[in-house]
Amino acid sequence: MASGIGKKLLNVTTMGYLMTMDKKIPTDLKKERERQNRGVHEVMKAAYRIPFYRKRFDECHLTPDDFHCREDLAKFPVLTKAELRDWMKQVHDENPGKRDKWDSTSTSGSTGIPLTLYQTQREHAFMNANWLRILMTFGYNPFFGKMISYESSYRKNQKATDSPLQKLGILRRKRISEKRCTGDGTADVIREINEYAPDLICLRKNCIVRIALYAQEHGIAIRQPKWYIPVSEMVDEVSRKILEKSFGPNLVDAYGSDETGSCAIKYPGTNYFRVMNSTHAINLYDEDRKLSDHGTMIITPLFKKDFPLINYEIGDIATAFEKEGILFIREIHGRLNDTVKHENGEETSVLELRKITNDITGIAQFRFIQTSYHDMTVELVRDPKDHTFSDEQIEAFFLDRLHQIYGEEFSYTFSWLPVIGPDPNGKLRCFVCRI
Repeated sequence: MASGIGKKLLNVTTMGYLMTMDKKIPTDLKKERERQNRGVHEVMKAAYRIPFYRKRFDECHLTPDDFHCREDLAKFPVLTKAELRDWMKQVHDENPGKRDKWDSTSTSGSTGIPLTLYQTQREHAFMNANWLRILMTFGYNPFFGKMISYESSYRKNQKATDSPLQKLGILRRKRISEKRCTGDGTADVIREINEYAPDLICLRKNCIVRIALYAQEHGIAIRQPKWYIPVSEMVDEVSRKILEKSFGPNLVDAYGSDETGSCAIKYPGTNYFRVMNSTHAINLYDEDRKLSDHGTMIITPLFKKDFPLINYEIGDIATAFEKEGILFIREIHGRLNDTVKHENGEETSVLELRKITNDITGIAQFRFIQTSYHDMTVELVRDPKDHTFSDEQIEAFFLDRLHQIYGEEFSYTFSWLPVIGPDPNGKLRCFVCRI
């Protein structure tokens, strides 16, 4: 399929799906539950026709009739990234006549190894429509609003001028290269943001934080948008405080991945994530792989019926609560595979490290780097507007908390930086283990 024709058909299909979607926050939880239940059964019927999944059904002595709600998915095996990677390679190798019609994309590889994904045009269009639908649930109009987004690192031949539709004020979007958000080039980016006056800013978290820090350090005011969404990384409380100083209170925290699409959102003024239950089913598993209100996030996109992801282990852990059978995510804690490695072979969670910054002010960015079984570097960036505590007081506070967690196991080196830049994959992880 020619890329130009394919893109036009994709856009048409996207709009077609968008027309069928609910663009408001659901209020009838019973109806929402019923819609999700139907989606679970339908995606399992689709998966049953695929050899990879049919084998899993047979091994567990199950059929699609055993699945009628998200809790039923706990009967089915978890799909790991390694298994997904192997399956994607298999379908690619076995279908030379079909793969040219599939869309392929790669994850950022934040867990170590990039993952190549395939999806049909239908799935791609639905995923795009779902993202537009999510934007509309909090009030953004994708047709007449103005958005600033980031320039994809893999995209070539970026469009230099607006399309005829955009010149008429429809589907307006301005892309910003994140490579420009360093040093004094950030001032030009802020000037462009102020001149464009977007309704919505959608940038990677580490990039929008760097913009906010530069603005605060140099006393530059940023014209606040109606909403802004830091994407690709979790928004920790340190980052949230920095962002709200420059961009205002209307931070929208959207959760998703390249594999699953956007599946949960925290609206301004709320302290929990709403799951997109009409398009996704999310369960939390404890260490024994049992349903729980705290544990590993297991996600099933209900719209993916050509390349289903049944019980996909995304790698994050979360805390949740239920209301009328609907799951709400109270907090997303971060990657399960972010662990501190110990000389005795044990691995422990980094959640306690993340919590340290919640109890002191004056920090704009942080990162912990384990360099050996007995050495850890703490990278810190000052909040340019908060000098309540000196560098020495902050370091002493960190040392006290670190010793409470690990005793005398580690020696710590503090490194104060003007800014902590992203990793090569474009993201910034709060903990890095180099063992």
